[in-house]
Amino acid sequence: MTLFQYAVVASILHDEKQKRRLLGNFESALEKAGGELQSLGSETLRPRNDTLPLFIFVLTGGTEADAMRLVVQEKMLQRNEPVVLLAHPSQNSLPASLEILAKLKQDGGKGTILQADAAGIFDEETLGDIVAVSQSMKALHASRIGVVGEPSDWLIASHHDSKIVQDAWGPELKDIPFEELLEIIEGIRSKPEKDINLPGLRGKAEFFSEANEADMRKSMEILYALKTLVSRHGLSALTLRCFDLVLRDHSTGCLALSALADEGVDAGCEGDIPSIIGLHWVRTLTGQTGWMANPSRITVQKEDDRAEMLIAHCTAPRSVLSRYGLRSHFESGLGVAIAGIIPEGDVTLVRIGGKNLEKVWFSPARAIASPLKEGLCRTQAVLTMPSDKAQELLTDPLGNHLVMIQGNWVRRISAYLRLWKSA
Repeated sequence: MTLFQYAVVASILHDEKQKRRLLGNFESALEKAGGELQSLGSETLRPRNDTLPLFIFVLTGGTEADAMRLVVQEKMLQRNEPVVLLAHPSQNSLPASLEILAKLKQDGGKGTILQADAAGIFDEETLGDIVAVSQSMKALHASRIGVVGEPSDWLIASHHDSKIVQDAWGPELKDIPFEELLEIIEGIRSKPEKDINLPGLRGKAEFFSEANEADMRKSMEILYALKTLVSRHGLSALTLRCFDLVLRDHSTGCLALSALADEGVDAGCEGDIPSIIGLHWVRTLTGQTGWMANPSRITVQKEDDRAEMLIAHCTAPRSVLSRYGLRSHFESGLGVAIAGIIPEGDVTLVRIGGKNLEKVWFSPARAIASPLKEGLCRTQAVLTMPSDKAQELLTDPLGNHLVMIQGNWVRRISAYLRLWKSA
């Protein structure tokens, strides 16, 4: 599968046969990594696929001006895209790449150099991370995130306007009045004969308590209404002022948001802007579905450099759970919420924040238990993590929600942040 295209710049002192011979040392490794040769010098081999990142392979020295012309032609600076320069240890490839990157940064751009070894091999993990980072940045800039209703009143540090979001991360925010959602729900309810069940939802649930069939139907109506908004407004993700459903509809969005996430549309609660960006970011970067949750307890154990944290929320996607049941929403006792079991294993925690969304906190962690305690949101996970990372949450928090994804993605997130902040 093609993951990126690359254009080769080479000195006019090399004829086509020499360029082909030089490129042949690297072509198979790049193809194996998902690369597709788009152009060689002035020769265009394939049409430009604008949905894919474009890397620049600096085959020889004397190519600095050619590389910058390509950057201008592709509008990489205008689109705030990172410029990935592929280099190798001969033919003055690396010094030319250094000069190009220096000029890019002078012009306010961002970029990185990845150099092949003497055998012509690019480090597969590093190249894979750079490909994923470039794809993620491109996907975020093409995304539209719906904000259904205003952020909840208590999110005093998590309410950012569309310009800040677009400047920092790329997505467009689309404000959608809460009344539009209610109108769609009423339209669905006017046709009660419509089958709106989610196949397998009840059958795979280990228990169904507190909520009833009327609550289930309301949850499904909310899901279909949100899917209508996704289609109508061309959304990649959305966040919902969900407590207005409690007050105005005597229902909740917990089950609907969980189901949307499982269908690939990242869905957050309470209108939390940084959290929905975080959920969508980690999906574009890792392919993982995230869970947005509250830290309910943090215990720092300095003596062994470990900390323990309990996180909980009512909207866990079923795809991140090993088992689940259906209960009511914790705070209100209304609607249907997911009470799930998070499987043991490595996870990664993420939080975006700061006045201009310029800060990112992240940490490796490990899920060690998934209780079903009363007095907390329905899905719960006990995590262990480095004590210094837990202490950062207590001394320099970025907000009241975290995003959790399964697996250890610290290396890839670090690669993203290095490239994101490389300007």
